[in-house]
Amino acid sequence: MALFATLWARGQGGTVVASSENRSALDDLQWLGLSWDEMAAPIDSKRAAQKGQELIAAGKAYPCFCSVAELREMTVNTLNFPESVLYDQRCRGLSAVDRAALEKLGRKWRVRIDVPPVSPEIAGVETLPVRSDFAVVELDGTPTALFSSVLSASDANATDLLVDGSRAHELAHWWVVAEALGWQGPRLHLIPPWLSPEGLPIGQKADGLSISELRARGFHPSALLRAAATAGWEAGESSDLTAMASRFRVEDVSPDSPTLDMDALLKLNGDTLRGLDRALLVEAIGDHLDRKGFPFSERDTRWKERFVGAVATEMTTLSDAEEWASVLLTSTADYDREVARVLRAPETQTLIAEFTRAMGNIEGDGEDTRAWRSVLADFRRDSAAPGRALVTLRLVLTGQREGPGLPSVLTLLGVDGCRQRLEKARRYAGG
Repeated sequence: MALFATLWARGQGGTVVASSENRSALDDLQWLGLSWDEMAAPIDSKRAAQKGQELIAAGKAYPCFCSVAELREMTVNTLNFPESVLYDQRCRGLSAVDRAALEKLGRKWRVRIDVPPVSPEIAGVETLPVRSDFAVVELDGTPTALFSSVLSASDANATDLLVDGSRAHELAHWWVVAEALGWQGPRLHLIPPWLSPEGLPIGQKADGLSISELRARGFHPSALLRAAATAGWEAGESSDLTAMASRFRVEDVSPDSPTLDMDALLKLNGDTLRGLDRALLVEAIGDHLDRKGFPFSERDTRWKERFVGAVATEMTTLSDAEEWASVLLTSTADYDREVARVLRAPETQTLIAEFTRAMGNIEGDGEDTRAWRSVLADFRRDSAAPGRALVTLRLVLTGQREGPGLPSVLTLLGVDGCRQRLEKARRYAGG
């Protein structure tokens, strides 16, 4: 929704205005590359109270003195919008004398809309499933999210409104408030929701499909933008916002909900990562690993580039770098039970001694990958068990059975790092 709203505004030469009510959501959108021109202040209590009083004076609303405990006694609203209960209208008929008496007793009140008997007939808007008066200003004077939304749009003189199709059931209440305010309202454009593989609108899911969760899983922002753009819009094959904005038309968005294909998203993300300039890939991997707590930024530029070169070839998400960061950005390797059993074998200890001797041919800190290839060739040739020499050496140094090539691993560990791990493995057998 944020992407299409941004493209729509930019393409029309309009102004993108963001709400400050959800700071974390705005941070996620900035990470994706979406920006705005202005920040709208939320509707404050003073503005809400003023409008609430006007609605009461016009007979469009009334003060409701019901306590939280009294509301709990009422019928549960299965839709849970705009309130969790179906109000029984007990305060609608209170006289002016009754209201004054309750206020004198110190009872606070909320502003409750007097819902008309007939729902407004607006194209694309469902009628109210049940008539129930709902609050627009709470007991503490704060406006409800629904009231804030309508007031903000009304104050901005909005002419058009993009609406997430999964929230279409809220529009009837939205329109009741708009009509109570005497506002004809904007033109509506329903955007079908992006569905999860299970067929539910993604906005209703909480298991890994929010922007922040996908970011944590290692997806790249340009891949997510492209996936979002192509979700129901055939012209969205680009990650350049300016190019997309020049082509975007609301009418071109498919009326059918697209389904998120995680396999396709993973492939797109992998292709995106492999297509990045090396410097940008180093930056992306570094940002991801630093947020995960790995000391990647503490390493020098040459080491970072060697690390990325070693792990990037088969990457699908940035999270794929975490496994090797846990091996190469720590002082020692962790061994599971099966690896520990292999390390204790006498033949493994022999291989450790053989490789320790072979390392004597490395000069300096061991940053030359070609020199390590030569050492590995000599080690395998002279080993008592050449068939499993390299496989076992990988287990000794990393605790892993697969991963980047051994020359890259050795270069990234350096001579000192290799010696520390060989010594740890040697101690497993009590040698």
